[in-house]
Amino acid sequence: MTDVRLLRWPDRDRDDYERLAATLTRVRTVAARTRGELIAVVPTGPEEPSDLDRARMLFAQRRARDDAAGEDADLFGDIAWDIMLVLFIANEEDRDVDHATMSALARMLPQTVERWLTVLESRGLLNRPADDAGRVVVRLADRGLALMLRSLSVI
Repeated sequence: MTDVRLLRWPDRDRDDYERLAATLTRVRTVAARTRGELIAVVPTGPEEPSDLDRARMLFAQRRARDDAAGEDADLFGDIAWDIMLVLFIANEEDRDVDHATMSALARMLPQTVERWLTVLESRGLLNRPADDAGRVVVRLADRGLALMLRSLSVI
């Protein structure tokens, strides 16, 4: 039976792991028969990706999809999710995102970003405090962070 975590590995690595696991199982069986004890350690497989890795992967996939769709990319958009992904990644990297940066990263017009930031802020998912230099930044609120962590944990 294949470990579900292996599905995240490239095919070549997954095949190598499965061959190694099968060999170790054979060694364990021989050892158990001859000495009655287990002498081989079965590898545990890959580590689960972090929430930050998942968010980066999702964001990269969305950008690749948009690039492939070209002028039809707007048909496949989920603006609020893109904004939340950008903010989650920025939060995990301990950096601030201002309005212009958000527009560039999310590949949206500033007016569109502003509308969606207002909606997300009204729902308590983000806030827009001023940083030390007086620049307005966009940050996930606690409720937004909790939503992203719940969402990313099931992906």
